[in-house]
Amino acid sequence: MPIDEAVDPSQRVTYIKMDVEGSELESLKGAKRTILKDRPKPAICIYHKPEDMLTLPLYIKSLVPEYKLYLRHHSGTESETVLYAMP
Repeated sequence: MPIDEAVDPSQRVTYIKMDVEGSELESLKGAKRTILKDRPKPAICIYHKPEDMLTLPLYIKSLVPEYKLYLRHHSGTESETVLYAMP
């Protein structure tokens, strides 16, 4: 179910965290209305597909050009690279 359909439109979304095993771009597209309306802080995993390193930041910036983007690599039991966007 897209985020735009799952959230109550009367509530403000402040944070979106995604690790959906390669479906991050499609999931972001399903959150477009919410992102445009609420400007939440997304934390999006970008290590599932090589092209995600480029396509996900470009898509997020196309929605909200004011976002500042940051990458962080988390090591531990699982190694993950996450894209953070701050309004």
